[in-house]
Amino acid sequence: MSRDDQLVTPPRDEAIRRMLMETVAAEPVVRERRKRRRWAVWGSIGVLVAASAGVGAGVVAHQKAVSNATVVHCLSSAHRGLGGKYADASATITHGSGQARIDDAKQLCGEMWTQGVFQPGYDPAKAKNPAGAEPSSLTVCVMKDGSAAVVPGAAVDLCNSLGLSPLKP
Repeated sequence: MSRDDQLVTPPRDEAIRRMLMETVAAEPVVRERRKRRRWAVWGSIGVLVAASAGVGAGVVAHQKAVSNATVVHCLSSAHRGLGGKYADASATITHGSGQARIDDAKQLCGEMWTQGVFQPGYDPAKAKNPAGAEPSSLTVCVMKDGSAAVVPGAAVDLCNSLGLSPLKP
């Protein structure tokens, strides 16, 4: 008797046929399960893409114009402090409608940097304080109250990272 004849015995032959029939019978269920899994995966990807597009549109739509033109906030840092406060924020109150100051907010805050307002130990009561240096770039954002905030830095999403709105061009 050959080795192949020993491997094909009636009980083994029957077991192989039974497994084959079970596999054939279960195939529609397996296909349906795969189809549902594909729908779930592709549907989830579609939801993520739609959500990402919505966030992107929200960032663009989040741009605001300055509505409170009486104050310009010059921030000394592009980071928020404890409790969400803007560290060392300084406000300059303008006169009249204040619109000219809002248009020149970067220049106004640049001058404050140059005058040393954000230097450690600055004392507004002193006649002479150490001079400071203006940051290489300043970005104008809009605070929740509608006033302008000038932040040192030029990152694309700098305003959003601080919880402020980008200035509407």
